[in-house]
Amino acid sequence: MLELLCGKDPMELGMKTCEGWNITVFLDHLRSCEKCSKSQESLINKLNSIIGGEDQSEDG
Repeated sequence: MLELLCGKDPMELGMKTCEGWNITVFLDHLRSCEKCSKSQESLINKLNSIIGGEDQSEDG
């Protein structure tokens, strides 16, 4: 599960639903949250790993 730096729950924010991730809500949160915006690149990479089903930091 993706942990936000601000400590808020992605499901409560509407980012994660039973149907999947709402990317628009996720990106809006990154723009508006002071804590999460500082690690925007890291959080986006983590979400990409979750959606893609693999850790993109590993080779092969």
